Amino acid sequence: MKKTLLILSVSTGLLLASCGNPKTTTTEEAGETAEATVESVTYNVNLDESTVNWSGAKVLDGSHTGTVTVTAGSLSTNDGAVEAGNFTLDMTSIAEANPANEEMTAKLMGHLKSGDFFMVDSFPTASFEITSGGTDMVKGNLTIKGITKEIEIPVTTEMTDAGMTASSKFAINRNDWGVVWGNNNTDENWAFLKDNFIKDEIEFDVTLVASK
Repeated sequence: MKKTLLILSVSTGLLLASCGNPKTTTTEEAGETAEATVESVTYNVNLDESTVNWSGAKVLDGSHTGTVTVTAGSLSTNDGAVEAGNFTLDMTSIAEANPANEEMTAKLMGHLKSGDFFMVDSFPTASFEITSGGTDMVKGNLTIKGITKEIEIPVTTEMTDAGMTASSKFAINRNDWGVVWGNNNTDENWAFLKDNFIKDEIEFDVTLVASK
């Protein structure tokens, strides 16, 4: 009983995953990275203007949103379709948007960056590499914590005078990438109970602004 109450107490300060909108992607084994053809036009991602936002929630109540920094990326298009591309994230930059309580936010970020979740000391970056392009959907290899899975996500592109903007909103099941609270705890029952106070889905809202 005491352990159950402690789990409930701890869970109110933690996170992860969304309310299921957008639809959670399914995963496949990693695919071969797409290569840009000679006919395509390649754009470099503007790191200052590009953004990646995340959103997560607890099973009982409450949610968190935040950001993670884009550190590199490129997009190649051909006849209006995204043909190839990639972007890299600095997982050490994970931050909560509009924190209401500095102490609680510091604890949350500590959990997210630790072995409880993303293990950023061992896996400081995450990445997405397109394996199959398209006009409104693309497939790509998403790598988190050194685990690579192929997913299919929607994409919207807009051509501008300066270059292009590509955006996507999608959700993943964190378990597919080993993002499981309690990985470092030897008590299996304790780890299972903790992890089940957190929803499985994590939502991402990606906007990549790129120019030649």
